[in-house]
Order: sequence, then structure tokens, then C-alpha cells
Amino acid sequence: MLRHPIRRALVVTTLAILGCRGGRRGPPPERFVPAAIRAAIVVPETGRAARELADLHASVSGFPGAGELAGARGALAAQLGFDPLDQDALADAGVDPRRGAAVAVLDVTGPGGEPGSATLVVLPAADAPKVERLLARIARDRLGATERSSETHGGVAAVVFRRPGSAAASLTYAVVEHTTLLTTHPSGPALVAGAAALGPAASLAEVPAWKLARAALGDRIAALAFVPAGSRLLRGMWAVADGLAIGVSAGPGRLLARAAVLLGAREPSFRALAADGNAAPLVARLDPAAPLAARWDGDFAALGRKLVPMLGARDRERLARHGLDVERDLFGLLAPGGALALSLPPRLALGDLTSEAARRDPLRALEFEAVVRLREGADAAAAADRLARALGAVRRARAQDDGVSRLSTPSGEIAWKVDAAARRLLAAGGRPGRIDALAARLAGQGPGWKAPTAGADEVLSGGLGGAALDVGRLVGAVRALPDEAFGSGPAGFVMRSLVERVVEPAARVAAVSFRADLAEGALVLAIDVEGRAAGEAR
Repeated sequence: MLRHPIRRALVVTTLAILGCRGGRRGPPPERFVPAAIRAAIVVPETGRAARELADLHASVSGFPGAGELAGARGALAAQLGFDPLDQDALADAGVDPRRGAAVAVLDVTGPGGEPGSATLVVLPAADAPKVERLLARIARDRLGATERSSETHGGVAAVVFRRPGSAAASLTYAVVEHTTLLTTHPSGPALVAGAAALGPAASLAEVPAWKLARAALGDRIAALAFVPAGSRLLRGMWAVADGLAIGVSAGPGRLLARAAVLLGAREPSFRALAADGNAAPLVARLDPAAPLAARWDGDFAALGRKLVPMLGARDRERLARHGLDVERDLFGLLAPGGALALSLPPRLALGDLTSEAARRDPLRALEFEAVVRLREGADAAAAADRLARALGAVRRARAQDDGVSRLSTPSGEIAWKVDAAARRLLAAGGRPGRIDALAARLAGQGPGWKAPTAGADEVLSGGLGGAALDVGRLVGAVRALPDEAFGSGPAGFVMRSLVERVVEPAARVAAVSFRADLAEGALVLAIDVEGRAAGEAR
């Protein structure tokens, strides 16, 4: 019996991403999904999704600690009666690989008027009899529904499977336009008939928000999840209140995920972020040993208008008492184009690092370098003085002859310099001398930061901004920490063991890249995880 709801959902969802040999017939899956949904998962091309899932499964299964995931494929095959990632096995399922599939969660009302949900699966049928035999077997073997009947609702013929002696439907399906519609909800006959008779204008395919999200995610994705505005899944989530779509694609050793945050009436304020800062040359002059490099090509002033209101009320009041307006005295001085590098301190003490300790002395957790361009006529030196006085946590020494101002901290120093000739502000935090090394690299002396992969290099130019994490450098920095960094005694041993459990699988990853772009009606955020090639040195 397939009584566990998670197992049932896993089987039903897997049916929506299967693929085999067949022709391109019938409409896209969203044509049969109602416009009013709680959420939907759509696979534009089932065969491609199956291949990418197989590639991803093969890559991830080799990671340390992934034994449970490696066994999931066999468990799922046992539930379905065939391996969903095996092309020969899929050929017997009767599903069309060149067309799409979908799983939609619908809001329904129960017999007593209580709110509930139902899952509708849209499956492309290349060979309808094969699909019907598959569903009959699942109904019998996994749901215990051995009684089969044919019913007509609203002119739509549906096949209903029930458990012996039960009036409720266990599985219902109908075949229309080379597409199989199915559900395991007790009111399945009415749900399936409604989807089969759905007019184009009432379907998800014609919803403007869906079209915007689909276009924003692009053609590269293999599957996407869509949650519309008004869905109960988004309650209390103001950042994505206008709707959210997440798309994924995969290949051997690689996973790409994209999120399209629909903007609605907020779009003009996000459009103001767009600029051509071209910070890639600045990134290339950052610390070559830093694990993480990031750049922002957008408009800092527009970014400040969004970020400053998020500051806590107490912090805003404290800064205001010192005469500091963060939006005016910081973001308002910066021209588009800035770069940042983050590194681990060589004397990092994980055993003693708490959130409160990091707040008092951030350099205990991270060292940094930053270069930002200044607007013409910006008085950055005066603004930096006001910021130092407002912070009040450390003393500020007088600017030295080299033009560098320094703030001493228990773990090092935060230093900055206004380069008036180049109209830019340099800043560095960590061991003394970091800012001098940054200035030398900006003058062309010595190598700078390089991306570990072509994919990571790509995110460092274009769009609003991006960041690239060289996982190899990060792993090397962690493994180079001395024993005392993890603490002493049994607690230190446990801490090192926990860190190593994370570091070992991470060493198989070459790069993790992030990117932010604007599309019509949406903010698009992407993350790209690239694994190391087999045999590549770590």
C-alpha cells in the first residue's frame, strides 16, 4: 500500500517528469492547469528532464554521505515498478518525451466546507494504452484500488479506481488531446473533467504572471515551480508577494537554479537599479587568494533607497544622532561599479566565534577588500569621517602621509583611502598592510583575482551584479587553519570533525556562482554549482 503522503506525492510527481521516445503532439501542459492554483511544477520537455535528473543523480551520488540519495533511485523504481531514469524502461511507460508535463496543487473545498488541496498531474501520452496500463498497475499495487469503473462528467469520460467497498475515488484519469490528466483526490472525477474541459483563457498558459515568469527563467531550465500572487504559500513573504518562479537544470557535475521574483507595481523602483558599472576590471585586481569575489554594476543610490529602510530602528536613530545619513553619506556618494573580496582570517578561532563576538569585531570572522567608484564631486573623505565617529567602537587615527585612514580593531585594522585622481574609494579590513597591497594591484603590480571556471567568470560581468566562490580556495583556507582554531579538548575535536564533514564533499565542487539580473516584470537571481571533473586535483 502507498499510504504515506510523501511517498504518494513522490510517485505522482515522478510520473510528471518521465520521458521516452515519441512525437510532438498535443498542447503544452499548462494548457490543462487552471489559472487559480496554489502552486505548479512544470516540465517543458519530459525527456530532457529525465536525462538531466540522471546526470545529476550520478554526480551527487558519488559525494561522501550521499548514500541515502543514491538509494532513492532504487526505492522510487520499486514504488513505480520501473526505473524512471532509465530510457529503455521509460519507453514502456508510454510518455511522450518531447512534450511537457505538470503537477499542480489546487485549492479545493471539502464536503464540510473546509479548505483543502488537490494535486492534478498532466502527463503527455505518446502511447495512451501503455500509460493506462501503468496507472492501473499503480492503482492496484500501490493504492489498493482494484475496482475500476468508467464515468462521464460534463461530457468528459474518466476512468476511476476505488478500493473495495469505498465510495471515494483513489485514482482518476482521463485522456484528452494526447494528454493524460490524473489525480488521487477523492473528488477526482470532477477535478479531471474540469481540467479536460478548461477553456484556454481560463488556463495557466494565459496568465500574464506565468508568461512573465516563464520568459524570465529562459529556455535553459528543465523544470520550474511557479507560485502565483495570492497563494497561501506566500503569506507573510512580502519580498515575493507578487509571485515567484524557480527553475532548475542540471548536467554531469553541474546544477543551475534560477529564481524569478515577480515585481508587479514595484518594477519601476527596481528598474532604477540598472546601470552599466562594468566592475569586472576592479574584480580582477582584488586579492588573488580570496575565496569569494563579488561585483555590483547597478546604481548604488537606488540600492541604498531599498536597503536603508531595512536597518533596525535603533541603528538608524544612533546614526542620526551623530549626523550621519547613510543614504546620503554613503550610497549617494558612489557611482555604479564596485567590487568586493572576502577571505578567512588566518587566525580564525571557530571555537570562540559567536554572533555577538563577530558583531563586536567583524574581522574575527572575515577579512575583506573593496573598491568602489565615486560620483563626480563626492566628498568621500568627509563622509568617511562622519561614519567613523558614528560607529564609535574604535578610535580613528589621523590620516597619514599616504592618505590612508585607519581604524584599529582587536583583530587588525579597517583602512580606507580616497583616490581622487581615479575617483574611487579603496577599503580593506584584516591584517595591517592589506590596503597597501590592494593599492599596488590597482596600480598594475602583481596578479589579481581570477575565476576558477568559465561559468564563474561569466557571472562577473553584465546585469546588476554577481559573485563567484572558489570552493577550492575556501577548502584550502579551512584546512590550513591550525588546530587551536577549532578549540581545545573534546569540544575542539568535535568541532574539527564537524567541519571536515562539510569540507570533504565541498572539495568536489569547483565553483559556486551567483548572479542578479532584471527581466521584464521580474528580478532574476541565479546560482550555478559546478563540480570538479573526475580526477581533477583538489
